[in-house]
Amino acid sequence: MEVVLRPINDQFLQEVAFPAFELGVIDSGPALEHLLRHLNDEQTRVLLELLLENTAGESFFSMTDERWNQALYRMLFFEWIKDTDGWIVQNQYIGYAGPWEDSFHLALMLEDGDYPYADEGKADMYRRAFWGTPKKQHGLASLLCGAWDPLPRFPPDQVLTVEGHGVFNPQAGIARADWSWRPMLTVNKWAARLPGALSRLLEREVKRLAPVNPPERHEILDYWLGRVEQPPILAVSFSGLGPRASDWIREIGQMAQLIRNAAAAQQGLTAVLASMGRGRDHGRGG
Repeated sequence: MEVVLRPINDQFLQEVAFPAFELGVIDSGPALEHLLRHLNDEQTRVLLELLLENTAGESFFSMTDERWNQALYRMLFFEWIKDTDGWIVQNQYIGYAGPWEDSFHLALMLEDGDYPYADEGKADMYRRAFWGTPKKQHGLASLLCGAWDPLPRFPPDQVLTVEGHGVFNPQAGIARADWSWRPMLTVNKWAARLPGALSRLLEREVKRLAPVNPPERHEILDYWLGRVEQPPILAVSFSGLGPRASDWIREIGQMAQLIRNAAAAQQGLTAVLASMGRGRDHGRGG
């Protein structure tokens, strides 16, 4: 399973996409009409108009038309900006993609000081427990588990599902799906906490390697903080990262850069979980 992380325009989600998803849980007709009133992108409009002509009373959950998948993909993974006539597509977002297990491991390393990442058996048990009950205070790791915070007003798994994961229980404060979102204000908080979290992770690894003092520690931190473009070549592998230390140091840097860039652009973040064999981006519409 893979995970894809991308920035997203919060205003577009909350003014256009989310209200449509809420309507479409019951009947796709009013939802599609809502989207057509707001979208000024020709390719997306053509897909939605064809859907409106060929659906009657269906909800998004029961919709199997591939045109809905295509429209949904454009809405969730392209950059939308507002002009005088509605919302238009600017670009396709560049994000982060990688194996889910590795990405989840790195997110826990970054956020959770109690995560026993250097012990493979204990780390596996910890990840399984976290997946079963994500901890909201570890926001990036819970995002990678498909957990929503705040809760949406619609069941997210009825809009998009890839692996079939889905729980929606607003009374219990739980919403999970194969895709999830964090708003701009949350991403800004993550970005503000990044320097401290990265420094603490590096300190834990340096202590673990004692009495060996890794000469690249300051270069690694500079890379993680975006001060230099490339990570250093390691003379000593960092123990918690194992034989793939160099790759994972690069991937932590890429995650950190994505968060910084999204915060700088005043964007939220979306995550999508997908099977390795089905492509990184395009899942099956609900």
